[in-house]
Amino acid sequence: MICSRRAMLGGAAAVALGGSLRAAPGALHFATPAIDVHHHFLPPFYKPLAKGWLDKFATGVDVVIAWTPETSLAAMDEANVTRAVLSISSPGVHFGDDAQARDLARQCNDYALGLAKAHPGRFDLFAALPMPDVEGAIREAERALALDGVRGVGLLSNYNGRYLGEPAFRPLFEWLGKRGAIVYVHPTDAPCCAGLVPGLATPLIEFPVDTGRTIASLLWSGTFSAFPNVRFIFSHGGGVLPMVAERVIAMGFVDRSLAAKVPEGAQAALSRLYVDTASVTSPPAMAALTKWLPEGQILYGTDFPWGTLAASRAAIARLGLPGDKLTAIESRNALALLGS
Repeated sequence: MICSRRAMLGGAAAVALGGSLRAAPGALHFATPAIDVHHHFLPPFYKPLAKGWLDKFATGVDVVIAWTPETSLAAMDEANVTRAVLSISSPGVHFGDDAQARDLARQCNDYALGLAKAHPGRFDLFAALPMPDVEGAIREAERALALDGVRGVGLLSNYNGRYLGEPAFRPLFEWLGKRGAIVYVHPTDAPCCAGLVPGLATPLIEFPVDTGRTIASLLWSGTFSAFPNVRFIFSHGGGVLPMVAERVIAMGFVDRSLAAKVPEGAQAALSRLYVDTASVTSPPAMAALTKWLPEGQILYGTDFPWGTLAASRAAIARLGLPGDKLTAIESRNALALLGS
């Protein structure tokens, strides 16, 4: 059988993001259950809207577009992942029209909650919001967070090059802060930087960089400090932030007006963040995370259907972490944050 070039790219991307795709039959056994906080879903009505972006920027599009609830459940069962928190990935739900985005966010959230109802205990949700429509985002957050199974809201790292620390977005964080909400942040492409390296899919390099950009934006805008009750989760281990934190923190010494917005200090503000393990399961990456954050703030995530569940669990197992630390990352930390 001849594989398409796109299918080959998809396989390569999955290997890059989640370790080897599949071990030899019978080689993997996961005795303890895990919770996946970075697990995407693509409702049938959403796929045609997202496909143009996916074809332009992503790899493995055929596999992603083929997503069904059954593929998630099968992958979860294979890897003993008992629960997954669903979220909409890039390009989000806003395709240029506020009214359409509000409707689409509601439809996606209701679809995910339908899955949660049909499969009790298996699925939760980080609700999609129609950003950068802040008013619409607050309305949908208010509706969604009142529903069973919604554990927080999902945002992208930027909206048309506007990062999350922008003053225009502050009312949303003020609203979320009053409720102590969880905010899950997933990267997306930035207008400045798509396709810079020919032949290299934009997400592979730019997504972790864009996560670092939006963390810096939230830090030096004072958003982290002003709304400490908002619990932020950043995917892919916080992107490049663990490696560039020293440089980001140094900005407060360069510009003292920025430092005034972070009265507890940049290091303290950054130390409150949560991250997931999607595509950061190598020994150097995990060492960076554990040196940066308290152990209780590292959560298991896979990036499914781009990443694979069994392969990511196998990669974490190969790190040789003590059993208690492994259990904390794979389930206990998420239970403490999200609730049972």
